[in-house]
Amino acid sequence: MTTRSRSQSIAQPAAHLERTPNASATTHKAARTLAGRMPTKSSAEDTKADSETSEAEDFEQEPSQGDVVLTSRLISELTSDSDIAAKLELVFSDPCTLARSFPQLDPVLATKCPVDVTDVCKMYTFLFARGSDELLEELRSLTISTISMMDSDPCDEHDNQMNAILILLLNPKITEYAHEYGASAFPELCSAILALTPAQRGAMMQYFASAGGAVSCEHRAPLAAGLAVVPPVSVSTPPLGRGMSAEAALAGTSSEDVPPFLHYIRIFQSYITRETNKAARRAAAASTGSEVVLQKVGLSLLSTCSLPAVAQCLALMNSYNNTHKLVPYAAFYNDAVNEHIDIKEDVPRFRIPESLSFCSYPFLLSPTTKSEIIRVESVILMRTELQDSFFRAMFSGVTCPYLVLEVRRDSLVRDTLYQLDLKLSQDLRKQLKVRFVGEEGVDEGGVQKEFFQLIVRDVFSSKYGIFKANDESQYHWFLPQANPTPDALEEMRLTGQLIGLAVYNAVILDIHLPPALYKKLLGIQVDRNDLREVDPALYHGLTQLMLLSAEELESLERTFEVEYDDMGLLRTHELIPNGAQTMLTADNREMFIDSYVDFLFNSSCARQFAEFKAGFDRICNMSYVRFMRPQELELLVCGCSDLDFGALEGSTIYDGGYSRDAQVIKHFWRVVGEFSDELKRKLLFFATSSDRVPIGGLSKLHFVIAKNGGDSDRLPTSHTCFNVLLLPEYSTIDKLRERLLTAIHNSEGFGMI
Repeated sequence: MTTRSRSQSIAQPAAHLERTPNASATTHKAARTLAGRMPTKSSAEDTKADSETSEAEDFEQEPSQGDVVLTSRLISELTSDSDIAAKLELVFSDPCTLARSFPQLDPVLATKCPVDVTDVCKMYTFLFARGSDELLEELRSLTISTISMMDSDPCDEHDNQMNAILILLLNPKITEYAHEYGASAFPELCSAILALTPAQRGAMMQYFASAGGAVSCEHRAPLAAGLAVVPPVSVSTPPLGRGMSAEAALAGTSSEDVPPFLHYIRIFQSYITRETNKAARRAAAASTGSEVVLQKVGLSLLSTCSLPAVAQCLALMNSYNNTHKLVPYAAFYNDAVNEHIDIKEDVPRFRIPESLSFCSYPFLLSPTTKSEIIRVESVILMRTELQDSFFRAMFSGVTCPYLVLEVRRDSLVRDTLYQLDLKLSQDLRKQLKVRFVGEEGVDEGGVQKEFFQLIVRDVFSSKYGIFKANDESQYHWFLPQANPTPDALEEMRLTGQLIGLAVYNAVILDIHLPPALYKKLLGIQVDRNDLREVDPALYHGLTQLMLLSAEELESLERTFEVEYDDMGLLRTHELIPNGAQTMLTADNREMFIDSYVDFLFNSSCARQFAEFKAGFDRICNMSYVRFMRPQELELLVCGCSDLDFGALEGSTIYDGGYSRDAQVIKHFWRVVGEFSDELKRKLLFFATSSDRVPIGGLSKLHFVIAKNGGDSDRLPTSHTCFNVLLLPEYSTIDKLRERLLTAIHNSEGFGMI
């Protein structure tokens, strides 16, 4: 592989221009025009300059901005398509020439991006507005040729290869260009990005973050219109938290408000979206029967379009965004992938080294898709353990194919702790079955959901003294203990196991743990901003320290110590070595705040959290959970809080003779619409054994209303294992309201019906 020097890259296109019929400029002037620079001297002065300097030497000179005519203007001032095509052929003759055709001459903007993005956009806008099929075909051909040169004959002098890539990415049709034999050229461009050095890739990410800022809205809007595949994202949109869906984070903005970094994300996303939709349509066309919906596809079906190279470029951008927080991470979710991904095919492939799988690119996947991946993983493991149990029974006697817990309602924590301690690790991967002692209910899913709701309510209550809820935020955090007892540590490990089991068995919990805990579970460092969620008052107090003067801080007479309540005992902890003798000053207040936050989140609960994490990891250490973001893990554990019963009504299934037009059904939804949020949660608990909303909202809940006889005084009942509400055909709305309220207010316990 060879590289092209600066003088070589100019000589070739200059000679080519001389062979162009419509070219009247001298070779020297052509070389200078290549870089978008056209001097305003007289013809005589040009001739004199030509005789005094060589082409390469003259190119090295940097004329002032006032002496320059930009490349876009040079092209737009030409009148004939043939002249424009000749100029394009010169500009796009090779990557080095293309890179130097649009230099950023403003020294301030050049520090952010060496390419004059405005000039590039003006050129593309002019060409597409002109609407000449011949010119657009010439642009396509030249672009593909330039991309091919990046691999066969790259130019890396002064990072010209990287600058050429930036220019090509601004073409609104770049993801649509294909070779004559049908293969897309865009993955080749992505491969060129991946072939850059780490330092160059890092610089390119910086240019992505700032280059669009040099583009006026007037010229960025046409480009954005050509890429309007991914919904726009507002930079001010908060990250996904409890109860917020990916769709909620994708709040619409006009193209003028699109952050520069998001503009480049959309370029790569548009290619993935189009190729995924094409594969789904091909799969639908090849399917048999009367299926008319788009089919599920795996990444293996997309291998011919080299999609992994495009996804790896997005991975670079995602990694950069994780550090610099330029756009909400939901901007990386791809709707087409999430709609069409064949999870049952992708999950097994993900476990095979070197296999192609969408699961390898978790930033593309929404929380709903990730939860489905974890569910499929769990089903595969449960099925494996079930088969193993049968084989072991053949040789070593009867073994239970399920993880069975028999518990008493008045001793949930003790019974569960005792039984889980006796289980082997492979037993915990079996399907969970719960039986309440003295009750006839058979667990097909509903009993375990109530079990989890009841036991986490006990574990997080004050009587166990292992968590404490903040009065303002209502989030629970570990009680600081210098020497926690073995029993307390066992209970902490049990809590982690319970949350892991709930995730493994797809049960949503009603717990209030802060985002900081999910960050720690995933190995992400917490900081002072996390304190705002857990203890807003303390966060405000600590941030106020930054506003005090040196004299005011001195008057506080505060040392690097903190006092805390340890099970009724007042203890003092030094935040740093020799903290009792270190006074708080204006010079060390940053250290004081960070040390205080570190104490609250780490050192004050180190042993408790270690046990908690050990219990959680015992169940989930090998699952797809480790590829989730903290906010997504919170949604997986707690569900979302959006009680959209309109969505539930739209997705409800009717059985036993009911339909959505039945009078009793109309009465039911009218009554439910009048309920408070508390009553709606009680109704969910009555019908499903959980008052939590699954990821994606209530439209994702499989809810069935079935007819249970004609008009009578019987109460509504439910099959909580299958989310079925059995509703008699009450004659009046008042009777339905009274019977339904009586049922949901008395909904604890199970029986056989």
